[in-house]
Order: sequence, then C-alpha cells, then structure tokens
Amino acid sequence: MIPDFVSIGVSHWQSPLSVREQFSMNREQSSLLIKEAMQLNVKSIFTVSTCNRTQLFADGGNIHQLKELFIKHSDGKLTDLNKFGFVLKGEEAIQHLFEVSTGIDSQILGDLQIFSQVKEGVEQAKKLNALNGVIDRLLQFVFQANKKVQSFTNISKGAASVAHAAVLYVRNNFDKLNEKNILLLGVGEIGERTLENITSHQFKKITVINRTFEKADNIAKKHGVTSAPLDRLLEEVAVADIIMVATASKTPTLKPEHLPVYSEEKLLIDLSVPRNIDPELDRMKGIRLIDMDKLKEVADQTLAQRRKDIPKARTIINLHKMEFEDWYKLHKLGPTIKKLNQLFDNEKIDEISKHKGKYTTEELKKVQPLINSILKRISSKNIEYLRKRYRHNEDILEIFQEMYNLDAH
Repeated sequence: MIPDFVSIGVSHWQSPLSVREQFSMNREQSSLLIKEAMQLNVKSIFTVSTCNRTQLFADGGNIHQLKELFIKHSDGKLTDLNKFGFVLKGEEAIQHLFEVSTGIDSQILGDLQIFSQVKEGVEQAKKLNALNGVIDRLLQFVFQANKKVQSFTNISKGAASVAHAAVLYVRNNFDKLNEKNILLLGVGEIGERTLENITSHQFKKITVINRTFEKADNIAKKHGVTSAPLDRLLEEVAVADIIMVATASKTPTLKPEHLPVYSEEKLLIDLSVPRNIDPELDRMKGIRLIDMDKLKEVADQTLAQRRKDIPKARTIINLHKMEFEDWYKLHKLGPTIKKLNQLFDNEKIDEISKHKGKYTTEELKKVQPLINSILKRISSKNIEYLRKRYRHNEDILEIFQEMYNLDAH
C-alpha cells in the first residue's frame, strides 16, 4: 500500500465545533495550500472541507510541513491540531478515504454531501495538476466503491442528513407546524437541501433570504415558497418562529442586533461551519440555539436501518481496496518489466550483430519475425510468472533483478 500516503485534519469525532470552525477552509485557501505543497515536492494532494471536517490527503511530503501548511491556510492553531486533530498514514489513511467517501465516516451516517465535497476537492486538485497517476487510480477505486455502496446498501437510503436532522428536530419540538413561520437564510447546497426537507412539512409560511436576491427568488419559486431581499432581514426575523441559517460566511450573519430585546420565543438552527449565528444569541431570553454538534444527537429510525448495512458497505470497501492493492503491486513492477524487455531486446541485437557476416541482409530480414516471436514468448512467460508470484511474495522481484542483473541495465 502507498507508504507515504497521509491524511491530516480535524473532524466531528474528536473536535468540538468551536475548533472545527477555526480550521474551515474555502476553495481559495485550499488552492494556495495545494500550490505551496507542490512546491515542496509533495507528489499528490487534495483537501476536503465540510461542516463536519477539514482535512488534506497527500502522497509524499513531510508531515511537519503539511501540518504547517494546514495551519497557515486556515485560522486554526497548532496546539488545537495536536490536541484535537489526527494524522493517518499508509493503510489507515487509505481505509479512511474509502470510509469518508462512502458515508460511513460521517456525522450523520450515509450523508451524501460528504462525497460531493470529496469530488469537489479532487476536481480542484486535478485542475492544479496536483494528482499523480497512483492517487488518481486510487480515487477511481474509491469512487467505484461509493457507487456500489449507494446501489447495493441502504447506507444513504431515506432522508437522513444534516438538513433532515434539522427539520426532524423542529418536528420533534413543535406540535403544530402549520402555525409556525420559518425563515431560511442562505440557499447554497446545504440550504437548498434543507429547503427540500422543510417543504415536505406543512408550515404556516416559509421564507427564503439569500445574499443574492435573484438566487433566493428562483429557488423559492422552484419550491413554491416565499422569498425576500436581504434588506428585509430584520422584518422577517421578527415574525419568524424558526430561523435556519445555512450561509457560507466566515463571520456570523445573524447577530444579537437582528433580534428585538424582548423577542418572542424563537428556535435558531445554525447549519454552518464556521458558525453563522452568533453564540451570544443563545444567552438572550426566549432564544434556543441549536448548532451542528447538537443536531447529531437527533435520533432517527432511518439511521438505525442504515447502521444494519455497515458490514455490507465495509465488505464492498474491502473488495475495492484489495483490487487497488493488486493494481498497485503490479504497477510497482513496471520499471522491472521495462528493464527486462530492454534486456531481451539488447541480447537480440547483440546476437544478430555477431552473426551478420554469416547471413545476407535478405536472410536476416526473413528470420527477424521468428526471432521476435521467440523472444516475445520467453519475455511474456517471465513477466506472467513474475506478476503471479509477486502478488503473494514480493521477494520474487529481488530474485528476478538479481537473476537478470537488471540493476546494471
């Protein structure tokens, strides 16, 4: 397995939200990290940044330097990374990549958003020429495993996601949804998915606000709800019973000044990392603030059903991981096979050269295809044997190199 493959990052498993939001990384920050890493001769690198994790995957490179880049291009601190973060190497890092990409290693089991974030990170790395052939091939097996897990297990079946958990929390805490006004601030990927879950229930009124009114209006019309411009935020906040924030700002977009001092009781749900609802609001009278870490506590029978398919998903992962291991082993034979073919070709040329005086040019031309055919058969049998044995015993490579003195060629 790729010995220098590593993953460094923070996730919901070990890191509180207050730490994760410091390490959150947008695509511009990620691009700068990747470019600098390539200057340090890292062979391959890409990043994944979601509401539940920020991490990099790299082949080659010094771990200390990679940590420094991770800190430099986020707002995180080294002390927090050492305390709450993780460093995975080799086999462990590859297993982790498979589990993240198939939804097993997700705050809400099977949440499909994580895979779209992996794809986004990979696409960015490809555009920056930051993936070598080995990691590109590894990712092909990872993506195939995700496809099989989606097709043959229930890991991602049903409506279990961060967006679903938010609406489920609302449903569990309010008896009469049809008497409640709900405001959604932000209609990016998470926002629109949240809106899809909201509209599956009957609320009194659903209003959408976005930094760009045109986008909010288009999505509102698509889902049959109301839209409002950003300059009406105060008015909409005042009449909303439930406010969900799914913006992508580095700083809070909903602050204490947006709510009246003697506000009616309101439920605020922050679906953003970094947090986009000022935590100070939780101290205001009548305000209940729910963040990402509290949402993961929401129980759902859908998740219980999904957990039953974890062993099946792991079996699929193991099969694709074994296929990659087989490919990687044979890939490592490439230089030796090339040297072996070159050796046979050189031997052929030497022998023909020795006997040139005994045969005419025409005679040599006629016998050439026969010589090539014999050598090809000998070479093929050697290579076939080498590949077959190498799958189970890597010592055979050293034996071949010594037997044919390949290091000298």
